[in-house]
Amino acid sequence: MMKKSITTLALILIGFASQAQTVELKSNAFGMIFGAYNVTAEFQLENNPSLTVLGSAWYNTEEFKDWMYIDRDGGLSAGVRQYFNRYEDQGFFLGAATRYIANTAGGSWIYDNIGNWIETPGDINDDYASLGFTMGYKYIYNDKISVDAFIGGGRILWEARDNSYRGPAEFISGFNFGYRF
Repeated sequence: MMKKSITTLALILIGFASQAQTVELKSNAFGMIFGAYNVTAEFQLENNPSLTVLGSAWYNTEEFKDWMYIDRDGGLSAGVRQYFNRYEDQGFFLGAATRYIANTAGGSWIYDNIGNWIETPGDINDDYASLGFTMGYKYIYNDKISVDAFIGGGRILWEARDNSYRGPAEFISGFNFGYRF
């Protein structure tokens, strides 16, 4: 089921990319310093230059997960952004995004059916998917270099296992540097 969803999402992004007027590749340089590697591709649509489609992938090192107290191995994301600048994709924006997060917890603590915390041995598939919104601002320098910052939240819609310790919501943010082609 999830493989079909990821394949469908990839095909949709390829379709939008073929219609794109501008392609921008970006990443969070500050995150890379600490071990959170990500790459995002943003496609500006030809018929509506203030609407963009995004695809993103990321990976977190063990050191980063220990430092941030998270168990996210990495993930994939897709979304759209509507900029309030009529003729281009810069300035203030609102967006919608969906994410698939890969979590493989080893020997983690979970909440059981009767209300007790129990330790589970070995690796556990704790993947989940969410849908939410973002808002932020993007600045473009010299028509090639971009800097954007965003914040958002979403609702977890699907989890690989029940009784996970995560809440029903997740919050996201980012600060990216990019180059436009």
